[in-house]
Amino acid sequence: MSGRDYDLKTILNIPLFEALQDILAKTTGTAIITVDYKGTPVTRHSCRTEFCSVIRENPISRKRCFRCDALAGLEAVRLNSPFIYLCHCGIVDVAVPVVAGDRYLGAVMFGQVRIPDNSADVKVERLVGEITSLQREDAEAARELMEKYERIPKMEYRRVVEIAEMLEAIVRYIVCQAMDRRSQAMTYEWMLSAAGRQRHSAPQAPVDIGDLQQRQEGRQEPEPPAAGRELAGSPIYPAIRYLESHRQDRVTMAEMAELCHLAPSYFCRIFSRTTGETFVDYVNRQKVAWAKEMLRESEAAVSQVAAELGYLDTSYFIRVFKKYEGVTPLVYRLHGYR
Repeated sequence: MSGRDYDLKTILNIPLFEALQDILAKTTGTAIITVDYKGTPVTRHSCRTEFCSVIRENPISRKRCFRCDALAGLEAVRLNSPFIYLCHCGIVDVAVPVVAGDRYLGAVMFGQVRIPDNSADVKVERLVGEITSLQREDAEAARELMEKYERIPKMEYRRVVEIAEMLEAIVRYIVCQAMDRRSQAMTYEWMLSAAGRQRHSAPQAPVDIGDLQQRQEGRQEPEPPAAGRELAGSPIYPAIRYLESHRQDRVTMAEMAELCHLAPSYFCRIFSRTTGETFVDYVNRQKVAWAKEMLRESEAAVSQVAAELGYLDTSYFIRVFKKYEGVTPLVYRLHGYR
């Protein structure tokens, strides 16, 4: 089953997960919160530090917290592992990605700790350029905030990594269990429907339940196109797969970013980094490749080829084709270019 059928609320039983989150936070000595792909919290904060509570009272600082959570989750799914970083206040947080199938849903964030000064050899990346100053106009407020900062627990980097690995294992287990339950439920519903149809038809051989389940599973998850299989697991994989199965569609980068649950600017960067070219170049090059195949293997007119690939203007299609192949579609067909 595709991750497109899921969101965090279908994966997590929020009240039960919040109870688990509380236990994990107390056991590990960290603060934990779960956010969606935009960085917006979907659970309450477990064991949030006094310092972070004060920081999040300020609208500007709270917005920076959400931005850190969103970017860290995206970086974690890009790396396919927990991402350890410094937030805008300079304290250590970790994003553990929640991924169902090929879709990034959000992240379990934990941390609000400091690495001891004797860990100078440990390099933790600062995620955003904006740095929230701890200075305040009110001297008393500044002193109280610094005291809260000093009370933030210190934790060895090795221990942070151990907690990240544990939470990653827990999250993957929960996601796998949720997907299995959903798949089994759909299979059961399909089998009941098939059995109902049989009762109203001519007598047949007994239904093989195992065969029904295999057929249902095969129907749910068709084999992905070969060109996109090497990108399976990438945050942009849903977009690649969509493009390959919807050749006639005229899609925008914003639409594909939304499909992947990514911000357009981040989608643009990660797409270029993954494929080695811009989104527009990738789409055009793919459509030109499909056009070449159609020109070689069919008698379709150039205008028909253009229409089949979603081009409303044949002249524009010809210009795009010539940009990438150096010749027009007609010349390509007549001279048998390869």
